[in-house]
Amino acid sequence: MPSELQTAKTFFLVSGILNILGFFGWGGSALLGGIFSCGTCCIFGFLPVINIVSCVMDFIAYNKLNTLNQTGTYNTIQTAAVFQVVTIITGNVVSFVFGIITLSKLNSENIRSFLREKGIF
Repeated sequence: MPSELQTAKTFFLVSGILNILGFFGWGGSALLGGIFSCGTCCIFGFLPVINIVSCVMDFIAYNKLNTLNQTGTYNTIQTAAVFQVVTIITGNVVSFVFGIITLSKLNSENIRSFLREKGIF
């Protein structure tokens, strides 16, 4: 496995954990803020959804990189990285940076040829 994919796998694991924490943080804030502000802070209820979707995609991409036997791995990695970039809306700067790095590394021909050789592109 190329080192770029090994690094991306680590990024997905860390980002997934951070997104779980972000989900609970934003979810709790929206819930408590909504209660104490008579529903005004409920407008932030979409933020936990972004975190949980990104978290699920991170763990799916991590699983595909861990096993390296499922087709569509490249598209899954790319989609998960895009969701990592979107988490900047929730203030998750670490996942944002991980997503940008992963997207830039995915464009290398080394990664694409490796995934084609494995038959999981």
